[in-house]
Amino acid sequence: MASRWAQVTCFILIVIMNLSSWIDIQGIMVELPLIIPLLPEGWALPSSMTICATVAGIAPILVLILRCYQGKRFSEIPFIYIIIIVGIISCCVLAFFWQRTAFIFGSQRSIWLLGGVLTLSTVDCTSSLVYFDYMKRFRASYLTAVFLGEGLTGLIPTLLVLAQGLGSEEVCIPIVNGTGFTAQYTQPRFSVKIFMFCIGGIILSTSLNFSIQSPDSNQPAEVIDRAESMAMIPETKLEKCSSSSSSSQMSYKSYLFQLTLNTIMSAFIYGCLPSLSTYSMLPYGQKAFYYSSILNPLAYPVASLVSIRWVTMSTLATILWSSIGFGLCVFIAIIAWQSPCPWWADTFHGGLIMTGVWFITILIVAYIRIAIGNRIRREWLQESAMFYFGLTVELGSVIGSVPMYILVSVLHLFTERQPCQRYCLK
Repeated sequence: MASRWAQVTCFILIVIMNLSSWIDIQGIMVELPLIIPLLPEGWALPSSMTICATVAGIAPILVLILRCYQGKRFSEIPFIYIIIIVGIISCCVLAFFWQRTAFIFGSQRSIWLLGGVLTLSTVDCTSSLVYFDYMKRFRASYLTAVFLGEGLTGLIPTLLVLAQGLGSEEVCIPIVNGTGFTAQYTQPRFSVKIFMFCIGGIILSTSLNFSIQSPDSNQPAEVIDRAESMAMIPETKLEKCSSSSSSSQMSYKSYLFQLTLNTIMSAFIYGCLPSLSTYSMLPYGQKAFYYSSILNPLAYPVASLVSIRWVTMSTLATILWSSIGFGLCVFIAIIAWQSPCPWWADTFHGGLIMTGVWFITILIVAYIRIAIGNRIRREWLQESAMFYFGLTVELGSVIGSVPMYILVSVLHLFTERQPCQRYCLK
């Protein structure tokens, strides 16, 4: 009974620890409906934020070099503390300065917000490596807790946004001389500043949790507490027996295939789709974009819960669901390409369809990633397996975000709407 409670407690602590991984960036993403109308980048802001996250991908490369240099002496625990501390400080700075701009490269740019995104993305990208690498200290069944915590990084900011309420709806006020209209925007229940302070407070709570949970890096990895160590003994013996009989249950080709597929899925979910969110949703109205921003993060915890029941998938099922996810991503790209007047623009059913498509797409792609991670953790018994799983997440983000930034912010191939102007007249 004691060992069972130890397992449940350990599972919960791992979930809470992983809240510090992406909750800050997720918080900024769900605030985009409030932020975008007030900043000079407009609809291209998500693309600029995504490229900042891509530049931040150099941090995992440095960690990889350090890990190769130090070998078994490498410890991920100091990096986890750095991730948490930088996250807290950055959220507090953004709370005060997110709306400040500077004139750079011929136009006004949201230098404080983008700088904050760059800083937070640096530590969050690093978390994709070190948090997964940290899980080598625990049995394979706890990997679901990592994905569940990662999913909650979208759910918790979503709940805050619901409490905050809809804001930044466009109100067109006639100009005095009657030559046109000027746009004013409605206010939510509380400001972006309060929202960022709340996110910083949540990250602070994860630091206290990790201090309780963290095992001594000088002790054997299994020694978390006496009861949990006892619970891990049978599985450890099984792993040793299986590794002695064969090097792994998964072939090397299958391992490379799973990593390649994870790279592709990460390219869509972290690189391509964020840059297209405004162009594929705002033609259906501010409310459609707002509700989509609320629902999309919920797909991650739903996928995590599904993975508790269906932990892994066969290779054939993985390919099938990946094809469906790819098709939905292409559909979203087509809608974004048609902006500012895509199919069903300015209609309720159009917004409903696109909100549903976005949610289902993220749900499918997120579950595929979780299933791949679980399968690698269970069937590829090398210690570095999850480290390279995390590395392919960052590689996919780069592959997806750089071309999208060029298309959106350099070539301007996607068109946004201007305030208080009528579009799609028939």
